[in-house]
Amino acid sequence: MPLSQNFYRQTRRELGEKLEPESLAIIYSGRAVQQSLDADYPFYTDNNFYYLTGIEEPDVTLLMKKDAGGEVSECLFIDEPDPFKEKWVGAKISIEEAQALSGIKDVRYNTELESFILQETRFDNLYFDFTMPKHQSFATSDPQIKLLFADMELQNLQPYLTAMRLIKKPEEVQALRDAIEITAKGIDAILANLKPDMKEYQIQAVFEYTINMLGAQGVSFQTIAASGKSATVLHYIKNQATMKGSDMVLLDLGARYKGYCGDISRTFPVSGTYTDEQATVYNMVLEAQRELIQMYQPGAKMLDIQQATKDIFLEKCLKNNIMPKNKDINEFYYHGIGHSLGLDTHDTNDKREYILEPGMVITCEPGLYIAEMGMGVRIEDDILVTENGPENLSPQIPKDINVIEKRMKG
Repeated sequence: MPLSQNFYRQTRRELGEKLEPESLAIIYSGRAVQQSLDADYPFYTDNNFYYLTGIEEPDVTLLMKKDAGGEVSECLFIDEPDPFKEKWVGAKISIEEAQALSGIKDVRYNTELESFILQETRFDNLYFDFTMPKHQSFATSDPQIKLLFADMELQNLQPYLTAMRLIKKPEEVQALRDAIEITAKGIDAILANLKPDMKEYQIQAVFEYTINMLGAQGVSFQTIAASGKSATVLHYIKNQATMKGSDMVLLDLGARYKGYCGDISRTFPVSGTYTDEQATVYNMVLEAQRELIQMYQPGAKMLDIQQATKDIFLEKCLKNNIMPKNKDINEFYYHGIGHSLGLDTHDTNDKREYILEPGMVITCEPGLYIAEMGMGVRIEDDILVTENGPENLSPQIPKDINVIEKRMKG
């Protein structure tokens, strides 16, 4: 389920403008990784490749060439049809399909790739994405190509693609809205089904069944359903425990749609009603989040918002007599306030030292994790930075205590 052909034409045009003259850029979709004797792990296209082509198949290569005059040409290489393999795993993408998805007219078979590269005029610069894992990196065993590449100056594509992907185009924002709406429906199903003595994996199954029935491409990441003290583990994914009526369950989950990821956290009472102690901590987080979202303004620094999160939490802890050791809030809050969201859940750059700009989509996910009280609370929404300030892309997902309890009572 790709975006429009015009979108991929635009991203390639923007990347081409950034390349130096007399350059060759090679972007590879990735290769399947063997799992066992006759089976591969599920294949996921390199997201930079998808961002430029809309194609989600292994062993596809995009070549972009920029000549001395600044003219950019592009060629796509795909696998040839294999009638025997098609009986087992289905047909590979055809030339016509690749052209229709990407808008690239010159599509050839991989058997021509090495000779095509060798026939080209020597270039001064060779661009790769240096950050990709080995199975998603272009490789050649041809000694002539290796010699050709050795004469070029290696350049990294990642900084260009990171900067491009951080600022979402309208079509990307709509895909994120759609992914979040599907996520919201999955959370609705959780609220309708959550009850004591269920297994964490059962509520995970409710969510994932619902989003898949609504057309999601699956989950954005492994679903977290952490009840009780397990909610103090940030990336708890065992999801095997029985949920007690006295516990809350922290959910961190998302649907993936058209390649784009929803990422939402909510913390619900398993019984349908928060205890006074749970409500106190929950409201501390909710009040903090509402204050922090308003800080997602153009020009704001994420490092400043992170520090503000710690200051707000420490003040609220002192006010409610919930005291971290030595008044060090890092005991109760030990992650970043947000990250970029897009084709990856932690999209393009996880340093989180952004200065916010219109078009960025950044999560806002404050949390308090208090092991001594046996609870963790996180509330996460996906925020679009606009020229007029922050827009919450997930306002339909309940987070007020009275709304949650009413929904859980049916």
